[in-house]
Amino acid sequence: MEPEKAIHEIGRIYDAITDKSVLIGFFLQTVIQFIPSQKAYLFLAGPDKRLWLEEAILGPKEASPQLLQSVQQAFDKGKPSVQKGMLFLPMIARNMSIGVACFERDGDFTPKELEMGFDFVSEFSGALKNILLFEENIRMERLAAIGQTMAMLVHEIKNILQLAKFSDEMIRMGIHEKNEKFLTRGIEKLGKTLKDMDGFIGEITSLSKDYQLEPEVVSIPALIEELKNDLSERAEAVSVKLEFSTEEDFPEVQGDSRALYRAILNLVKNAFEAFKNKPDACIKVFARLVDSERYEVSVQDNGAGMPDEVKVRLFETFFSTKGKRGTGLGLMVVSRTVNMHRGTVAVESQPGVGTKFTLTLPRIFKKTE
Repeated sequence: MEPEKAIHEIGRIYDAITDKSVLIGFFLQTVIQFIPSQKAYLFLAGPDKRLWLEEAILGPKEASPQLLQSVQQAFDKGKPSVQKGMLFLPMIARNMSIGVACFERDGDFTPKELEMGFDFVSEFSGALKNILLFEENIRMERLAAIGQTMAMLVHEIKNILQLAKFSDEMIRMGIHEKNEKFLTRGIEKLGKTLKDMDGFIGEITSLSKDYQLEPEVVSIPALIEELKNDLSERAEAVSVKLEFSTEEDFPEVQGDSRALYRAILNLVKNAFEAFKNKPDACIKVFARLVDSERYEVSVQDNGAGMPDEVKVRLFETFFSTKGKRGTGLGLMVVSRTVNMHRGTVAVESQPGVGTKFTLTLPRIFKKTE
């Protein structure tokens, strides 16, 4: 096969490679096959146009000051060149210089080899630029995710701190005025604040890679009663009717009680957000047995409901319909908890009618592998 056709075919292989290290190594090896060289180097450029040695074949892994100076000069000129047994091939893609490929041998390189090297680097540069752009996009997405996570943490911590400050003020007022009612109320609020903080830490921890459930025997009726006690004051404050119920003789199940509590709590909290001055606002939490192996916990509201385009995105990372008031954390916790219990989440919703979440969970906990 003629060199021109061979280089074109090799260029198609370059385009198919998605790993940067593999692509660079393959490029240097293929050039050496067509342009015999004793050493091969590839330098990449940073935002400040300074070069660093990314890969070397048959040569030292650190570039000497003399080599780096010569490569930098070739990069600044932006044109292929030869000098005293060195072949310099600047890499340009989309009108942007991204680095230099350098080849070294005892004898000089010919004009024909210079032309062939230019053809190789032209095919290679576009493929490398695509990978570099992809890696940069990944880095930016990670930075954005970190920023979003920090904003979410600050948002939640601020809410908890506000409760803590309110509790502190009530306790101080109770002590100062010797008012037992204020003192008792402040202590109760402080206890709730500590529970909220513990729950928030549990939620963040549950999203970590190494998080493990702590299975135990769980009484679902007792868990439902705990939710009722914790949420009754909030429901009364916003005029929302809460209905909690379980089937009679509901058997004990296995699972992580705190994780299950947080999952159901998040669904009820979301339901509170579904109402906008609705006079007959109601949230129903109901637990029942499905069969001998499974049980269900459903959270249903008669709020605003949601369209299909929102419903399909509910469990996306950080997705929220609440704007700056929402973090998207709640349903992430629900999804992770249910998945780790090897259960499922079903969502039914109709705009103007309401929404129902149903968690279907195994009665016997089986550890995920």
